[in-house]
Amino acid sequence: MTISETLSKHALTAGVVAIALLAILFKYWEYLGNPWTRNGMVRANVIQVTPRVSGPIVELPIVDNQAVKTGDLLFKIDPRTFQENLDKTTAEEIRTASDFERALDLIKTGDISKRDYDKATAAYDVAKSDKESARLDLEFTEVRAPVDGFVTNLDLRIGSQAVENQPVMALVDTASFWIDGYFRETMVGNIQSGDKAVVTLMTYPNSPLTGRVDSLGWGIAQADGSTSYELLPAIEPTFEWIRLAQRVPVRIHLDKVPDNVKLRVGTTASVLVKTGSK
Repeated sequence: MTISETLSKHALTAGVVAIALLAILFKYWEYLGNPWTRNGMVRANVIQVTPRVSGPIVELPIVDNQAVKTGDLLFKIDPRTFQENLDKTTAEEIRTASDFERALDLIKTGDISKRDYDKATAAYDVAKSDKESARLDLEFTEVRAPVDGFVTNLDLRIGSQAVENQPVMALVDTASFWIDGYFRETMVGNIQSGDKAVVTLMTYPNSPLTGRVDSLGWGIAQADGSTSYELLPAIEPTFEWIRLAQRVPVRIHLDKVPDNVKLRVGTTASVLVKTGSK
């Protein structure tokens, strides 16, 4: 091999190395200017469906993981007891209404005392209130979807006992999906609300989604100094040379999601924020 060939070979090698270094530097600069994290998660509002009255479930027209629309019947509680109570309070309202009307006529002619008139009025008001409560209880036996969503982790059966004010199922609100990207605290200084973002779901690695920064978290849970054994503060030992940066949640609002991409709460995402793109 001649000297010129050797020099050419070394020059080519040096050129390739230089290009590689430039590519690495460019990527590092882009990384500094556009913070990126693989620690992201799909989030959504999860509604705990809670009955307002107690009783056995007699209708259950849904199945686990089913999509439902606002107003769809989720389940029905046995209404017979509540219907009976409504019938009783309706009859009582009719009786007290008759007494009130008679008292109203008599007070005008002075044939009844003000005290007796007030008692008839109060009895009628109580009866109307009791009837309205009974009507609402009967209405509450039909539990309907408050939003469009997905039924999740359904564990109800016909005959299961629904208990007042005790959640019985979860409903994922389909209109509320967002992404939480957990960035190191060293990266969030230049991130602003409105900055453009690119989200890549682990479920769909070839279908990146676009969005924008909605907001940045204003606090994270305190570890050191929190109350521990015998009410003393818990302080973890820290190695000064390996101090880890805290993670700050950055909330990402997604643009239109393609029909082929199905968002699922808790799944993993990578998030890149283009700072200065507000």
